[in-house]
Amino acid sequence: MKDEISVMAFTQGDKVPSTRFRVDYLKRGLEAKNIKIHVSNAYESAYPPSARAQRLLWIIKEFCSRLFGVCKSFKYDVIILQREMISTIPTLERFTKRPRILDVDDAIWLHRNGWAVEQITKRVDHIVCGNSYIADYFRKFGKPMTVIATPVDVDRFRPLKKDFAAKIIGWSGTSGGFKFLYDIEDALAQVLKENKGWKLRVVSDQRPRFDKIPDEAVEFVQWAVENEVSSIATMDIGLMPLDDTEWSRGKCSYKMLLYMACGIPIVVSDFGMNSEILKNGFIGYGVVTPAEWYQSLNALINNPLDRDRAGQHARDVIVNKYSQHQAVNEWERIIRETVEKSS
Repeated sequence: MKDEISVMAFTQGDKVPSTRFRVDYLKRGLEAKNIKIHVSNAYESAYPPSARAQRLLWIIKEFCSRLFGVCKSFKYDVIILQREMISTIPTLERFTKRPRILDVDDAIWLHRNGWAVEQITKRVDHIVCGNSYIADYFRKFGKPMTVIATPVDVDRFRPLKKDFAAKIIGWSGTSGGFKFLYDIEDALAQVLKENKGWKLRVVSDQRPRFDKIPDEAVEFVQWAVENEVSSIATMDIGLMPLDDTEWSRGKCSYKMLLYMACGIPIVVSDFGMNSEILKNGFIGYGVVTPAEWYQSLNALINNPLDRDRAGQHARDVIVNKYSQHQAVNEWERIIRETVEKSS
């Protein structure tokens, strides 16, 4: 077996969450195991700009940048493809050096009737899926497969001493996810009205606009790398509402895992991977209906001992099952086995 291995990973862009949370940590963790990863990011982003007039120039830039990366790929022992090089369409993936590993953390087959997925998947040698729902789809291709959840840096995301006067129900995510918060606004408004002193913290790129929750009950925190840990770790309850759709079921519950790593009890939609994680014991509540959101939030608000117990157990679950340390070990095995089989 080859001792030192070189890897080239094609990502969606240096600022894209899937790059930050599924690739960047591997560079650090695998280097100690004699596996060196070179990251080839999209020139700007693998996702098209919102302005249609800019898209032709965007795709030319991205294609040329990717072509350069494909030529360089032949210097490496194995290639990681993080979804499509250019969003929703197959382009140069087939021309990279083999063997190839496909890393998927969303229900990407829902785009263009799965055209890109089928074209790329039949040309890879191993598939890494972010959860079992994604894995269920990819089994039909008959390729070697491993499920690796988006792991948490448990040395960075960890419990912090809280200000017990704060009383924070929190949500963290991009503004594109506000629709899920708005879906449970009625329950949140009632809970905040009945529990004086409690506030809703929203950590995001922009301020949400609620109809029924007064401004004084909302604490907006502008997301930044510098505050992403403290803004979560000082919450008392973490929220992850979703809708029951195929796209949501493909989500890898990273928001939920971050709360748990910081010792925060959770109230989450009981769908997809959220449901899998909830089976690990009492870490909070999985809910579906507005009444369940209301009841579960009140249950945690009124029982601080339950909050502590759920939060401590949640932290243990992350450390033992969803940490970057475990993920690095799994990736080392996959990479070495894939290279060995192709020799």
